[in-house]
Parts: sequence; C-alpha cells; structure tokens
Amino acid sequence: MGGDERVNSTRYAYETSLRLHVEPYFGTRAIGAIKPKDLKAWLKWMVEDRGYEASTAINRYETLSGVFSFAFANDYIAKNPCQQVKAGRSRAKRKTKKTIHLPTLAEIEAIAANLPGPLQLLVWLMAGCGLRIGEASAVSLQQIDFETGTLHVDRQITQDGENEKPTTKRQKAVTKGRGRAHCIRHLKWRDQDEGRSVPLPATIAAKIREHLRLHGTFRVEDGLNRIAGDYLFSNIGRTNILMYSLVNRLWRNAKKAAGITRKITPHWLRHFFASAGLSKGVSVTDMAEWLGHRDPKITHQTYAHIMPDAPQRLRTVMDSVFMLETELSLPLQFDTLVEAA
Repeated sequence: MGGDERVNSTRYAYETSLRLHVEPYFGTRAIGAIKPKDLKAWLKWMVEDRGYEASTAINRYETLSGVFSFAFANDYIAKNPCQQVKAGRSRAKRKTKKTIHLPTLAEIEAIAANLPGPLQLLVWLMAGCGLRIGEASAVSLQQIDFETGTLHVDRQITQDGENEKPTTKRQKAVTKGRGRAHCIRHLKWRDQDEGRSVPLPATIAAKIREHLRLHGTFRVEDGLNRIAGDYLFSNIGRTNILMYSLVNRLWRNAKKAAGITRKITPHWLRHFFASAGLSKGVSVTDMAEWLGHRDPKITHQTYAHIMPDAPQRLRTVMDSVFMLETELSLPLQFDTLVEAA
C-alpha cells in the first residue's frame, strides 16, 4: 500500500469517526472545554446507549485521543484530558473474546442460497478461506492458483478512495469530508507486492470453478481507485465493482429470506473459518498468517476460548510420543540383557 493510500485511509477513518461518534455526543463544544469526566461519559455512552462492543468504543477513543495529542503538542490546548483516562485495550480484548459469535453451517448454507447467484460465492470465500468482506469482494482470477490449491490475498475493496476533483460548488459540498469513493487497493498497511497466501480447500475451488462457468468474470482496467484484473464479483448490472452498500443490503435480505432472526454479520464467517481450523488442531501461528494477523497474539487473544481441549490434545500427543519411544527401546534392552546372560 502506497503512502498516499495510507494517508487517504487514515483521513477517511478519522473523518468517519468524528462525524459519526464524536460530533453526535460533544456537538459544538470547544476542544479545550472537554474534561476527563466527559471522555469517560462518552465511552460509557458508546457502549450503553449506542450498543458498541467495548473494543469498538476503544478504537473510537483512540482516534479522538490522537486529535487531543496533536492539539496539545501544538499548544492549541493547555492540558490533554486523555492522559487521565485509562481506556484499557487489553481489557476490552479480553471481553471481546468472550463474545465471539459463530454461525452454524446450516445458517451459512441458507444465507448463501438466498443471495443472488453471482454473489453466493462471497459467503464461501469468507467461511472457507477466512477472507474479510472487502478482500472477498476483490478476489480476481489472477489471485487463484488451482494447481497448488492457493489463494493469494493482496487487495481489497474499501470506501476511502480518491474522489474526482469537484468542479461545482455542489460537488465540493458533497465530497468535503464524506462520501469517499469505493476503490480497489492493496491491503491496508502492506506494501504493494505484499499479501498472504491462503490454502484453497478443494470444496471452495470447485465452487469457484462453478461460479466461473455460470457467471464468468468482470474485467477492470487500471485507473483511479482501480487495480486491473478479472474479478469474480461486480454490481448487479455488471457495470462497476461490488459496493459495500449492496453487499450489506443483500446480506440482510438473504438472512430474512432464510428465516434467520438472530444477528449474523458477514464477519462471523471469518470467525467460523478460524474456529473450525483451531478447534481441529491447526496451529495459532499458521492461522494468524492465513487470517492476515500481523501478530499471532491477536489470534490467540481472540480465539483462545474456542480451544479448551488444546492442553489435553498436547498431553495425548506427548504421551503417544513417549509411549512409542518406550516401545521402540524395549527390544534393544531385552537383547542386551540376553547377551549379558
């Protein structure tokens, strides 16, 4: 990911957080008038009134904390109220891992069956390869190696692209600070030639081949907010790349049509992938690589609770090793004793 893309992504994240989470609570209050108690009340408001997970509230807090740190460093404010507010990310992470939700295979199949045919494969790429929704939406034919059974993940669809330069007053008003364009770009915080290779299960490979037979690909050329490739997905009219708003709307409709009333989000499919692998003995370090986690600690913190039998599996493995070694050494010891006699 290039420097300009990082700047655009960070700017978009800040603008979105300030517009959706800071302004609705603090309104037009001056930054210098905000006290530590106000920040604590804001954190509580996000969790209790808005229903955010603790980890989400912490992310929003850290965004605002960055603003206060900048203001303090540049003498816009005399004190930084964030220095007196402890918002524990590790504590939030511990709480988050207790609330990881998993869809059942029956629910996954039902949602996929109720999506439009050209988009059903999205579900299986997330559940079978652990892709994020933006990564799954951006899969191209060039990323798939059927021979080695590998999917190379190196791009994603996001909503933080460059808008074309506005020329009228209305266009300037619409694009200022919001409404960023959808774009295909390299993975966030990764170099352009960096990605990850994910094992492609034979069942998912078969679904990809069937998708190609029925729906083909959508050709995208290099350009503003675009990376060239033959993409598996597009919008319904096959005139543009797949947009987040369309995926979210169709997901809700498919869930309703399937008769599923409980909350299930596309990100749950990624949890399904991780839990299936870890519960069957896949190592945390391997799973971290395939999920795209920079640090295996993130994977362990998030999914440790779904591996309660891991200690017993280790005991069984080590016992089998020691028993095998003992059995192999017995004949040698017996022969030695006979020769000595």
